[in-house]
Amino acid sequence: MLPWIVLTSGVLGVVFGQFYYKRYSMTKDRRWLVIGLVLFCAAVPCNMIAARDLGIGKVYVGQSLSYVLAPILGMVFYNEPVARSHWKFFALIMLGVVVYAW
Repeated sequence: MLPWIVLTSGVLGVVFGQFYYKRYSMTKDRRWLVIGLVLFCAAVPCNMIAARDLGIGKVYVGQSLSYVLAPILGMVFYNEPVARSHWKFFALIMLGVVVYAW
């Protein structure tokens, strides 16, 4: 159970790192940059710990969820457009995660 929690923390670290880096680019407030960098840096050991217990394949596939979550977060909080074609690719990524996990 713990490796999955660590992997989830790594995925969320990457996603929220991107979120706060975007916030920094919009406001130029350096505290958002620092938070984003800390989250990015914290994601690396999380992924290494998860890879030790789960294997690199599961960590790699798990990290692909960041390509789905980050744009959705940008859409919700920053009103960034997400094209219709992106939703198709999001669905393909999610399908790949489900197939690999099964």
